Amino acid sequence: MRGARVAVIGGGAAGNAAARALHTADADLDLELFTRTHEQPTNRTLVNKGVVAGLLEPHQAVLPETGARLTADTVRALDPRTRQLQLDSGHRRSFDAFIIATGSRPRLLSEEIIGRDEALRSGRLTTLHSMADGAHVRDRLAQTTSARVLILGGGLIASETASLLTDAGHDSVLIARSRMPGASSIGEPAARQLLELHQPQHAAYLGRDVRMIRTHADHISLTLDDGTQVDGDLAIIAHGTLANAPAPWTGPEGMPVDARLRSLHAPDQRIYAAGGVAIHHYPGHSSYRIDHWDDATAQGAHAAQALLHDLGFGDDPGPYLPTSTFSVRIHGRTLTGAGHPALGTSTRALSTDPFLIAHDLGDTPVALTGLDADGPLRQHLPGLHQPAAFPH
Repeated sequence: MRGARVAVIGGGAAGNAAARALHTADADLDLELFTRTHEQPTNRTLVNKGVVAGLLEPHQAVLPETGARLTADTVRALDPRTRQLQLDSGHRRSFDAFIIATGSRPRLLSEEIIGRDEALRSGRLTTLHSMADGAHVRDRLAQTTSARVLILGGGLIASETASLLTDAGHDSVLIARSRMPGASSIGEPAARQLLELHQPQHAAYLGRDVRMIRTHADHISLTLDDGTQVDGDLAIIAHGTLANAPAPWTGPEGMPVDARLRSLHAPDQRIYAAGGVAIHHYPGHSSYRIDHWDDATAQGAHAAQALLHDLGFGDDPGPYLPTSTFSVRIHGRTLTGAGHPALGTSTRALSTDPFLIAHDLGDTPVALTGLDADGPLRQHLPGLHQPAAFPH
């Protein structure tokens, strides 16, 4: 389709990768990138490592220009029938194709928890997802040389945050609903390694949930489900994320896509989704969603190639399979992964020193997880999604 009008919605990893791939393609496109009102495309991986650590101001995490026309006007809805976007400003815009890359939003505590809303209003209970969140946490921590920070969660973001704050001289406390935090996402062997990194460093309340929150002038108190009271200067919610899509996909289930990232709810409408908003289905497995930066980048580029192919400008990119790497620095060690470990139904050791495991779905390796094992992990990357690729 010559002169096709294409909208990329979202200014994070997936949206920027999609816009860059479309802009650099040999194609006749009228390309526009939409971000949230008053926001620029930013690198969200720098919320913790840059802004909270005090190394960067939020504006220093802005991503390079993609070449697409940039419009900072939140997309509220997309009508697949009329092919129109409804914008926060009240304007409506029509396009021929769409890539939705609006990412995720933080999962909050249950509204049934007594005192939750008051704690959020006070600022002593917060998420750590956006640049604004990062600046808020940094400013709170700046009020004391050694704050006691209660981190609600035990996954990779919670672990990275606990490590970063401990290294900065603060007292971090982990409060996790699971007795083996991270087991559901990175597998029990890797989660056990993660727990061993935490145990010498700070207090941890495992298998516990928050029942009540009291906000005081100078601290916050959490009552756990066993009656234990834990006090701190600040509490950070790190319970993962939910998909964040415009209407009509505003529910927490996100946007289901096919193997080439086309929307399943609007077939043949040239609507694609990529990144933390997209819901995939792996053959022989249930639906899944990935919210890692590098994977979102890969999805954005893949969605762009699929769109170009469907418009007659390029080759078929084939099905999308998660192979991107991710890493977090935790108490002086680096936990590295590739693919999507939660897809695996079993794990097996590839190496004990360094620690490296494969996550298998049947006889197919779908992910890798290692500790200080970047080199060996990358050697095994070509075998992901290849049945019986690694020797048992």
